[in-house]
Amino acid sequence: MNKEIKPYILVIVAVTAMVAGITLGALTERKDKVYEITGRGVSDNKLNAIWNLVDRNYVDILDGDSVMDNIYRAVLSTLDPHSVYLTRGQMEKESELLRGNFEGIGVVIRMIDDTVRVSQVIPDGPSDKAGLLAGDCILNVDGVDVSGVKMVSDSVVSHLRGSRRSVAKLTVFRLSEQRKLNINVTRDVITTPSMAYFGMIDSQTGYIRLERFGETTHNEFASAIDKLKGQGMKRLLLDLRGNSGGLLSAAIDICDDLLPGREMIVYTEGAHERRRETHSSRGGRFGEGELIVLIDEYSASASEIVAGAIQDNDRGLVVGRKSFGKGLVQQQFRLPDKSAVQLTIARYYTPSGRCIQRPYDKGTDEYYNDFIQNIMNEYEGDTILTQINDSTPYYTTGGRTVYGGGGIYPDHTIHYAKETDIGYYNQILRKLIISDYVFDYVTLHGSQIKTRYNETRFVKEYQVTDETLEALFRYGERKGVARDNACISKYREEIRSRIKAEIGQMLYSNHTFYSVLLKYDNDITQAMKYFK
Repeated sequence: MNKEIKPYILVIVAVTAMVAGITLGALTERKDKVYEITGRGVSDNKLNAIWNLVDRNYVDILDGDSVMDNIYRAVLSTLDPHSVYLTRGQMEKESELLRGNFEGIGVVIRMIDDTVRVSQVIPDGPSDKAGLLAGDCILNVDGVDVSGVKMVSDSVVSHLRGSRRSVAKLTVFRLSEQRKLNINVTRDVITTPSMAYFGMIDSQTGYIRLERFGETTHNEFASAIDKLKGQGMKRLLLDLRGNSGGLLSAAIDICDDLLPGREMIVYTEGAHERRRETHSSRGGRFGEGELIVLIDEYSASASEIVAGAIQDNDRGLVVGRKSFGKGLVQQQFRLPDKSAVQLTIARYYTPSGRCIQRPYDKGTDEYYNDFIQNIMNEYEGDTILTQINDSTPYYTTGGRTVYGGGGIYPDHTIHYAKETDIGYYNQILRKLIISDYVFDYVTLHGSQIKTRYNETRFVKEYQVTDETLEALFRYGERKGVARDNACISKYREEIRSRIKAEIGQMLYSNHTFYSVLLKYDNDITQAMKYFK
């Protein structure tokens, strides 16, 4: 999504999702270490003694596992915002995210009025091959009703997922045909690439957007670089907006491909971790050629390692908005019950010596409140450099002054559009007016669109008509969003592009979504000006 059109009013919602993402942080490794819990006995263990006291005497019957999970979380929360306890279920989800795959039927679902709706069918996945369509209502899975029974989305997902080669027996209602269908889907391994999109912006400029740093990220990145070079790429725009981090090793591998020789990438150090320096080991796949790294306030951890290495080595420019400011490294310690402790073991430092970690001495709540306030200040102010927590100067290899202590400060800043100009567009995004309208539109017309257009032709030829735009505006009015003709006049083509992008995402892929939006992404347009 173009962060230009993302209002600060959304920040509170966005931070909730980001906290979960940033706990991934810059993990030292994926190999888990199992530590047995030992002791001299319950009588000598104060924590167990207190729990036995509560369990035997408390006024209500307690769920022991839930209480103990809360105790573990409370202990870790006193350390720093990124040391966390992960239950077995949370650990499984995080492992899937870093691994880049899971076993299931290959759909994205959306809960609408207590009904499970298919919002996207993964191309060439099991559901696609079985004939499931975007917009279908899933009524029953393997004999269990999932719609009309107030089932939460996580429970629906657990019914849809299953081991590879097992069969999910679905009963669906196809609104466009007004009939029920029984569809059997053979579950398989579904890949979830960490690269959202890559392609050529013009004849010499390649573009890569990374959403996270996982086990497959470097292979995806290397393949994209080779393909883009084959298409004539001479300069690269690497988009790390919204990328909250992931594996430290993946960030290092990306830097290795972008640096020309034996430059420092990062070093880490902690009370129980000696200083460890990492340098690039080879002339990378794109060690020469112009380079811009695009960041925003949601770029964190591993993203900041990449941006910092590029900036400090004067390899390229960092453009956008100040990053999140997470300079802590976590390691996962897996426990015998398959839960885990994700513990901060070190700080990381950019090549110039900067630790870009924001202060957290006032507690986790204030840590994230400060993040929200900074964004609001930047949104309302005239400068991106609203607060430098560490005024100590550091120097790049070329002698430029840079600062740490609160994130990566870009070499060139891109400001938010003012709410007075873009408020209406923000509202129809924030209140899901466009998404809901597109969902209904695709439900009725999606099959005809796919019959007429393949993905490539859709991007090049499909047009959102003025009649469709007017229908959207009327839909918004029925949902309580008053029409703003001034904003519509100024951002009419951006709104048209957004409708097309969301139609393409539902019918084809995320690749289609970004292909359509690139032209009207103001951050990208502004960043392109800084080449040369």
